[in-house]
Amino acid sequence: MELADVLRDPPKPHIQSGRRVSMGLVPAAVAFIHEIVDDSCATLETGCGLSTVAFALTGARHIVIAPLPDELEYLKRYCDERHIATDRVRFIAGGSQSVLPSLQPPPLDLVLIDGCHGFPSPCIDWFFTAGFLKRGGHLVVDDTWVWSCQILRDFLCAQPQWQLITEFEYRTAVFRKLENGAEWLEWTEQPLVARAGRRKWIGGRMHYRQPFGATRVGRAANDLRHGDVKGLMGKIARVVSRLARATR
Repeated sequence: MELADVLRDPPKPHIQSGRRVSMGLVPAAVAFIHEIVDDSCATLETGCGLSTVAFALTGARHIVIAPLPDELEYLKRYCDERHIATDRVRFIAGGSQSVLPSLQPPPLDLVLIDGCHGFPSPCIDWFFTAGFLKRGGHLVVDDTWVWSCQILRDFLCAQPQWQLITEFEYRTAVFRKLENGAEWLEWTEQPLVARAGRRKWIGGRMHYRQPFGATRVGRAANDLRHGDVKGLMGKIARVVSRLARATR
């Protein structure tokens, strides 16, 4: 059976509003995985669905982790009915946050993160699989329109150990791992974290930089709250100066 046949008749392991539906990667992302993975590869995914069948078609040694046994059983039946071999697919029923910490997979060529999207699950999935992914291997993060997945995408974009190589429909990001160890670095070596967490001493107190997009009003209120009158007056002076220039 070819991938095109599966895309025309995709599996529907998920139940939504009482009916079976097909959820998961967009076809272009599935085709990308099918193209770069072969039977010499070892792969892992959190979540299951169309991607699971695509991995099975490649003949790769594949691990799929999903919390609902019924969904995995449905996928086994789907593949069996279409004569798609699953003897090299290891189906693990359980939450990835519980399974991954003790799992010892082989060195991996590709990891797909598409399981639970509640924070911090995508980050947990990355943390516990990053060390097993080979240098030069691929990490696929799906549903980056969801904040919990987007923050992982943005973090990896800022890390020199990872390279964003493509995105599909602004929702599926594909990274190449360039170096080991980004998951173990201190915050000062993680650019996104460092930019968000700059701090300074003001009047004997430690002040943390406001998160991205903080307003001037919010920063002024922070100065006032901590008694930093000098900082507040400086901000007011800058605003007055800008207004004066604008009215000339």
